Amino acid sequence: MPSTVSRISHGGAITKTTRPPPKSKSISKKQSSSLETEGWCILEEQGAQKPAGKGRATPSKAKSVNNTSPASAKSTTSPRSTKKNSKQQSEEKRLRRFRSKPPASFQVKLQRARTQRMIVLGRRRDTIDGAPAEHIDIVGSTGNVYEVTISHIPACTCPDSMKGNECKHKVYAMNTVLKAPEDLQYQLALLTSELEDIFAHAPPIPTDIVEDEDEASHDGKRKPTDGECPICYMDLDPEHNKLVWCKAQCGHNLHKSCFDQWAASQAGKEVRCVYCRSTWEMDVGDANAIKGAGEYTADGYVNVADHFGMSRARDYSGYHQPWVRRQFGVGW
Repeated sequence: MPSTVSRISHGGAITKTTRPPPKSKSISKKQSSSLETEGWCILEEQGAQKPAGKGRATPSKAKSVNNTSPASAKSTTSPRSTKKNSKQQSEEKRLRRFRSKPPASFQVKLQRARTQRMIVLGRRRDTIDGAPAEHIDIVGSTGNVYEVTISHIPACTCPDSMKGNECKHKVYAMNTVLKAPEDLQYQLALLTSELEDIFAHAPPIPTDIVEDEDEASHDGKRKPTDGECPICYMDLDPEHNKLVWCKAQCGHNLHKSCFDQWAASQAGKEVRCVYCRSTWEMDVGDANAIKGAGEYTADGYVNVADHFGMSRARDYSGYHQPWVRRQFGVGW
């Protein structure tokens, strides 16, 4: 609207003048968009400018508000992070801490497993918690029969393992029987994939002596049952003599009675094949008969030392001598 302005001249006269209303400045579209970008809101009705904070959300605030919406929340999760999360969920967790190198205690048990006489009575596969496993019956150095179970957490029924220690029988099973990779022999826990790899490359499990010779002849590893026994040099004559054969490697046949006498004479030594010198693998049927004829010790273990000509006295020469002296006296 026009406004009236009163002015006083030098002579004292009062003059009234009418001032026209001010012209409103029009803002171009280019200027309007630039002002909006800077955070200003254009009020077209009044021709004035007002900070956008009171009437309109700033770009940064608008962005933060939009990010809280469900649609944008989905877009913030990249396919790579989703794949990583699913991979972490599918990875199996080792039940015991991973050992990057063999501890000194393992080296001690490995030395005993390699030098003390132990015999495998039998092996059988199993499935525990959805993973492959194997039970191994081992005659220890004093004739006691222990069962070693190779599964997610390898264990043994011997007193040393029952106390929570890594025993020589478990080490013997991993090193000598299953021939597991060296970096897995000293682990206290195994993954399912590691168990599968160990059993896939382990020596085959021997089967019972087959009474039917026709059925036995289908085994490609066994040699023909003709010729002489390498111990008594008499004819094998399978019709009148019970035979055993090397299942570990060469497949040669022997009289069972001759082999039993020869094995009993190897007191303190590991029983090996007369031909190829491989560690002798006991037949399951013979193993059950041997265990059935064994005597129970005061600790509840079956002892078969007499059958194999083994001493029931434990050899402590490879043990920590201060511990031996504490257990048995200074004069030991």
